[in-house]
Amino acid sequence: MIRKGYSDGPFGQVHWRMLAPEGTPTQPDLYCLHPAPFSGLAFTTIMPYLAQTRRVFAPDYPGYGGSDPFKEEPTIAEYAAALIAVVDYQSGGGPVDLMGFHTGNLVAAEMALTAPEKIRLLAMVDVPAFDNETIAKYRADSAKTFEIAPDLSCLEGPWERGMTKRIESQGPERSFEMFAEQLRPGRLMNKAFHAAFSYDVDARLPAVTHETLILASQSGLLGATRHAAEIMPSATLVERLDIKRAVLDEAAEITAAEILKFLDRTSL
Repeated sequence: MIRKGYSDGPFGQVHWRMLAPEGTPTQPDLYCLHPAPFSGLAFTTIMPYLAQTRRVFAPDYPGYGGSDPFKEEPTIAEYAAALIAVVDYQSGGGPVDLMGFHTGNLVAAEMALTAPEKIRLLAMVDVPAFDNETIAKYRADSAKTFEIAPDLSCLEGPWERGMTKRIESQGPERSFEMFAEQLRPGRLMNKAFHAAFSYDVDARLPAVTHETLILASQSGLLGATRHAAEIMPSATLVERLDIKRAVLDEAAEITAAEILKFLDRTSL
């Protein structure tokens, strides 16, 4: 059963989900870092596949999910600091492993850079290592607050992202669950996107020296993910182009197998 709880951090309480193996854990804790604008809820389907020999945590960034509200202009570094506090509280300071998806990969990289002794291995899935042209194209829009209107028109974007694009591969209940989750930050829904587009990928990712799996699916982030693998000195790129949708849900078992293959090859 997935448990829920809170840890104190530098920006208030951080909410997390945790699944433990049936027996005594034999591998380091694994922290799953979520995509924007969702929360650790994104990992609930894949967590049972990952938690065979380790505890798996899926925390919510400040301002998202069940964590305390946060400021209007957050940074990836602040998300990383908040989650390092969770690692300290729940895992005795580590070392722990990290799994990121989309925006979560940038948070994972920053955690490894700011607290390298607390992190063992990284697994990054579909990395938003965009070029400068793409960043410039989307950064301004991502800075805008979500306008809450008295009619349903304001929900068209979230509905497209949470329901329309997901329902075929995730079903109506899971899709609706994700649609509703992204609304929880209210007018600050897009702020994690802005933090991601403001992160200096080409400066920060090459500084990560931890061994890293970069797992690429057949998605719109394929080129950006390949770029991340090129600039990270200790990265191993694995392309699973047979995964074409719902990496954490429909393809959860395949995704988890690739991650565990990487994490478990190194004995404690």
